[in-house]
Amino acid sequence: MRAHDIIVIGGGAAGLSAAELLGRARRDVLVIDSAAPRNRFAPHMHGVLGHDGVPPLDLLDKGRAELDTYGVTVTTGSVESVTEIVRGLKVTCADGAVAYARAVFVASGIDDTLPDIPGLADHWGSTAFQCPYCHGWEHRNRRIGVLASSPMHFHYAQLVRNWTDDLTVFITDATVLSQLDDATRQRFDARGVTVVTSPVAGITATDGTLTGVRTEDGAVHPVDAIGLHPHSRPRDGFLAPLGLDRTEVPGVGSFVAVDAVGQTSHPRVWAAGNVVDPRANVPTAMGQASMTAGMLNTTLVTEDTDNAVHALTAPSSHHDWPEVADDGFWETTYAQAPPRWSGRPNPSLVRVLTEELGGAGTARGRAADIGCGEGADAVWLAQQGWDTLGVEVSATAVRRAQDAAAAAGVDGVRFTDVGVQGLADAAATDGSAPFDLVTASYLHGPSQGRRSALLLDAGELVAPGGYLFLLSHVMPDAAPEEYGAVDALGFDDDTWELVRDETVDRAVIGLDGEVGGHPDRVVLLRRR
Repeated sequence: MRAHDIIVIGGGAAGLSAAELLGRARRDVLVIDSAAPRNRFAPHMHGVLGHDGVPPLDLLDKGRAELDTYGVTVTTGSVESVTEIVRGLKVTCADGAVAYARAVFVASGIDDTLPDIPGLADHWGSTAFQCPYCHGWEHRNRRIGVLASSPMHFHYAQLVRNWTDDLTVFITDATVLSQLDDATRQRFDARGVTVVTSPVAGITATDGTLTGVRTEDGAVHPVDAIGLHPHSRPRDGFLAPLGLDRTEVPGVGSFVAVDAVGQTSHPRVWAAGNVVDPRANVPTAMGQASMTAGMLNTTLVTEDTDNAVHALTAPSSHHDWPEVADDGFWETTYAQAPPRWSGRPNPSLVRVLTEELGGAGTARGRAADIGCGEGADAVWLAQQGWDTLGVEVSATAVRRAQDAAAAAGVDGVRFTDVGVQGLADAAATDGSAPFDLVTASYLHGPSQGRRSALLLDAGELVAPGGYLFLLSHVMPDAAPEEYGAVDALGFDDDTWELVRDETVDRAVIGLDGEVGGHPDRVVLLRRR
């Protein structure tokens, strides 16, 4: 299987705009669309220059037709999860279909949940609307009601007043009524806005046409249209495995956080449109998506160039590696290449340690990450509360790890380039306290003759009652149930208890775009 450059999740105005720009940039793009755009209930869209009054689905049909010119593939499906793999992401759909990409562009939008008012849903998208800029003109100078289910909607009502002289605000909740202060009442009175405090009981209609709002006191208040703010929920549950940073929008909800150019806290996940900004109308979402897609393409261009430069100096195959990859080899490997890893902790390490030792907030001790590379796992351990030491043999890797910790604003993590042997020697010489957790991920290289000895040295750094976590695809390759991992790795059964032993598939996107993989062994031991 070959990975796409980018998978766009969502085929609305934002997603198709991003896909078109990326297709024109000669990227291999797949769009996965749930075929349920937010504005599908509206018969026409407005305020879209050159397309005013066009049905929103007609715009999307035209957009999909344009994508054919640029070789963009559009499929219909519901994304179940996005998970991290080496050099990319795995996208799994609800029907079991799987696709891979170097990056994902999220434009999946939001779902609007209307207040539970009988009859309201029948008019949603026509005479019941949210955005006055999109639909206010069509209801100008008519009788408009605003449903205020939050104090924030008092400001919304003042906005809607711009389109009509006959505006009624309906307070739908006793809690909201308690926050209707004298200053707000004065502002309503000054603009001739009527306030109804009896709770809303339902919407009245004649032959399908909205005619009024019925309140619990039995009164029916004539209106021709209703403005409201439904509860908006971003369609981003599939991103949960990545643990992205989020932003809490007061009175609205929780949204994936993006920077000024649309990048999330994961370097390979970008987002635009309503999924990150519920206020965005069609032209805003299209503009955001186009700009963000351009920045995404720029990062891939940089990565392409970095990989090309690295290919000039890196060993062309494992046959070019030395018989024993010594400390000098690893320093040269890091020094002659750009950052090698994603900056994200290994998902297997995160999953197993969280399941077995608890998440952030659990009482912690001292941890050492052996072969810490550029520091992602060590930084994650410190974020979970461990007093962490990252151990390497490459000074360049240590500098990058220190920079990563500083960029993340993480305290409680230090780095050293003395290697596991140096750390073990120091512990033996000065009686340094052992660690409550030692981790070693991919502590290997082709013909790494000292691997077994290094792992045993790492084990000696674990205090009684502490844990040793090992992750590698070059451990003994028998299935876990076929042998005892403690014996196979050279550890003493009387000293160590096996807590976890499993094999997981690890997908890898190669520099040529081909998707391959290695089975990883995950072993967690506890020192008796």
